[in-house]
Amino acid sequence: MKKCFSISGKTIIAVIIMASLSLVIPKLFGMSVYNVISGSMEPTISVGSIVYAKPTEFDKLANGDIIAYEAGASVVTHRIDEIDREDKLITTKGDANRATDVMPVAYINVIGKVVAHVPLLGYVAAGLSSIIGKLVALVLLVVGVILSSTGSEKVVGAKEGSTKVLNPKIPLAIGLVIIMGSLGGFLYIYMDYSKSNSLYDNLNDSFTAHKEEVPWYEMVDVDFANLQSINKDVAAWIYVEGTDISYPIMYSGDDDKYLRTTMEMEHATAGSIFLEGFNIPDFSDSHNILYGHNMRNLSMFGKLKYYKEDAGFLDEHKYFQVITPEQKMRFEIFSYFDTDAASWVYVVPYSENQDFADYIDKLIKHSVKDIEVAKEIGPSDKVVTLSTCSTTGRRFTVHGYLYETHGVE
Repeated sequence: MKKCFSISGKTIIAVIIMASLSLVIPKLFGMSVYNVISGSMEPTISVGSIVYAKPTEFDKLANGDIIAYEAGASVVTHRIDEIDREDKLITTKGDANRATDVMPVAYINVIGKVVAHVPLLGYVAAGLSSIIGKLVALVLLVVGVILSSTGSEKVVGAKEGSTKVLNPKIPLAIGLVIIMGSLGGFLYIYMDYSKSNSLYDNLNDSFTAHKEEVPWYEMVDVDFANLQSINKDVAAWIYVEGTDISYPIMYSGDDDKYLRTTMEMEHATAGSIFLEGFNIPDFSDSHNILYGHNMRNLSMFGKLKYYKEDAGFLDEHKYFQVITPEQKMRFEIFSYFDTDAASWVYVVPYSENQDFADYIDKLIKHSVKDIEVAKEIGPSDKVVTLSTCSTTGRRFTVHGYLYETHGVE
């Protein structure tokens, strides 16, 4: 029995250490590590796998290679179907998908070529990314050390002829270093969250004026002159009525610059709310996409999940505003649902034609909830999509049509 305990303990220790090292060591060699949360690459890469992506020069990419790339506020892992060498555009496709992805990938958004993947390890990575997971791993490590030392009476360095057993303090020390490093990372993330919250609270206090029980166009006034003196990329401001989703909208022409960067050009996990790079920053396109992270502390677009989790949330928060230096626009929500990271949803721009009418019809048909106002929307309307990560491991999108406008005084 003691021998079984000892073997079990050593197995627990080995699994925790190997799992931790498999996530840390590749980063030391310049690789990026991602957890696969979509089945679009099955059966080649299954849900719950870890993929390792290595930066690769454009000329060395070839059809059939699997790449990881930025798609808005998401990372997608798909196979190269075709390469436009002249414009450095890459057409991709998930192995499980029938058609190629709608939007080509600009090389500037490519993170790297996938050089390896490990099934199931993604579930471990997801567990270790949370504070509870780290504490569970620490407890298991201690239990493993206790079990592995059961029945061991000799240690390394004993006299000749005696049984040599690994000193249990060694794996304990290694495990503690790994777990404490992870906890240190959690503390860093917590401080990063706090910094972002403080920044955006200060922006609201300094550059906006919020009012209650007034006409919608008087709810928020924005000082764009001073905001743009800090960063000229401030294109607009978003406010979801009745919530604390109130942030500047950044526009740089690409979908990478503000993914993990604040308006003040500081690194932050929360990044910024930003407009799709293929859109025009004055919101004159028929379809505009705004990206924001689904933060665990419910900041940024973290509270959008309530639309699908709380049956009464839409009734109380069915409008959001996009405010530019020239006008205030009020959008009414008519659809929301989960979708893939490389979904047909992420197509811009559109114009007033049948293609856009078909697109709107598709948004309505996919909606989690039938919303009465959706029947009134057509290709002459303007649509804004709010996109964030979903708790299902996919993407959650909220769609509003332009309900009313008002000039900025």
